[in-house]
Order: sequence, then C-alpha cells, then structure tokens
Amino acid sequence: MLKIESIIDFAERSEYQGNAEPQAALNARRGGLVHGTKVATKGGWKLVEDLRVGDLVRTLDNGFRPVSRVATDCITVPPGETNAENMPIRVPAQAAYNGRPVWLMPEQGVALDNTKLGHDPIALPVNLPIVSARLLSGMFRITSDVPASYFDISTLFFDQDEVIYVEGGFRAFCPAGRFGSGSLSGEAAYEVVVGEAAADLIYLTARRGDIGVLANSLGSLPAPVFDHPIVPVRPVRGARRPGRPGRPVMVI
Repeated sequence: MLKIESIIDFAERSEYQGNAEPQAALNARRGGLVHGTKVATKGGWKLVEDLRVGDLVRTLDNGFRPVSRVATDCITVPPGETNAENMPIRVPAQAAYNGRPVWLMPEQGVALDNTKLGHDPIALPVNLPIVSARLLSGMFRITSDVPASYFDISTLFFDQDEVIYVEGGFRAFCPAGRFGSGSLSGEAAYEVVVGEAAADLIYLTARRGDIGVLANSLGSLPAPVFDHPIVPVRPVRGARRPGRPGRPVMVI
C-alpha cells in the first residue's frame, strides 16, 4: 500500500521520518495532484507545486477562487506494488486533451459529465458526479502505474468544495477539507459516487467511448484573464488610425 509522510510546507526528503497513521495515508491518497501537473489559473497554466495561498484558480462553477491552503505530501510506493487501488493513474499523451502524460492519484476525485452519456445517463441529483480516478483505468488507454518509487503531491484547499480544471481538460474535485471532513459551509455542492452507481457510470462511459465524459476540451486551453478590457483594434467609425492617411476623396 501507499505510505505517506505529510507536511504543510515542503521540506527536504532527508527530514521525512517515522511511520504515517493509516488515516493520514488514506487522506493523502484521497486528494492531491502529482507535482508537474498543470492547473488552470487566472494567469493561465501553472504547475501545482508553484501555487501559493491566495492564487486564483479557475473553478467549474464559481469563477476564479483563491487557494486557502496548500498541503504537500511525499508518497512512497513499495517495490513490486501491483494493487491497482494503491497505484496512481497514468493518462498517456493525447488520450484526452493532453500533449504529455498526466498522472492522477488513485482516489483523486474526477467529475464525469453525466449529460454526455446519450440515452443512458444515470439518475443522479447532479450532472457532474465525482468518481475516484482509479476507476478510469482501462478506458481510453488509461492505466494504473507508478511514476516513481517516491514522488510529491500537493493538495489544494478552498473555502468550499470546488471542481478545478487540470491539464488535459480533467475536472479535479477539491474538497474544502481533507476527504471525508466535508465542506466548511456544511453543504455538499458535489455528489461523490461510490459502489454500484460509480461502477455503472464507468461502464456507460466505456461503452459510450466519448472522452468528453471525462475531460472538457474548452477547459484544457484556459487563456489568461485580464483585469482590464482589451482596447478595440478597429477605430471608432469616422476616425482615422494614427499614421494612416485616409482614402483620397473622389471628385465627380
């Protein structure tokens, strides 16, 4: 299984010591983005390890929201690990809208677009249910694998539950607190689906064969958002552009 040694601020690996509590290991596996993953922010793509408290991140439903806390963890995978539930998910290049491989933690929540399942959508209270990334293994060339014997992840926290855009157009679920602690507001904004309902969603997604259920093409290419409007390129009607003479007046 995965071993976790958790900190709030990053430290050198030589300082990592001791055995982690089982619940801490579970919590770290539940969320977090592998270092090297890009996140959509107000300034465009940024590596998750470069994000700081106060940075504005693009969310699915609430515009740009500031990061309230960042936790950094070091994950260690024992040699010979074969249990898919303990292995990260590898999305190869071009499997979605990613130009390079993307890694997801096994219990990272991913939002699926239930409305793109055609005539087969599952009756759920929300159109974007959340499932564990590990359930995606086997679809669209996505596999369970290990990026390294040990690697770092960062978990982003917001004032309330949010879904953010990450590299490849995936919609990553970021609970307000550690997974299982719920939103600080006390209201669940997103539906985390498990058990048979999650299995049915994955089955229908695989049968549908539409990557749009997993990833959003528009969300994969965020552009910087400016604080001030862009000046129109065309001049006001009747005005001349500086340095450009007008057309000569034809004399009839």
